[in-house]
Amino acid sequence: MTTYDTAMLILVANAHFKGARWWTLAAAWVFGRHRIVIHLGREGRVAFWRGTPYLLTFREVGA
Repeated sequence: MTTYDTAMLILVANAHFKGARWWTLAAAWVFGRHRIVIHLGREGRVAFWRGTPYLLTFREVGA
């Protein structure tokens, strides 16, 4: 996966997160497939629920 692909995944997952209801986010957290992505010194957790990505966390990687 290229840097551009990772950035687009984070952008789209964040947009889905902001537009989702709380029970959808809870279902994504519990039942979704989780993937850890690292981009520009930050680590994010993306959950895929019913084919839609949701950005659950995005924080700086500890040194």
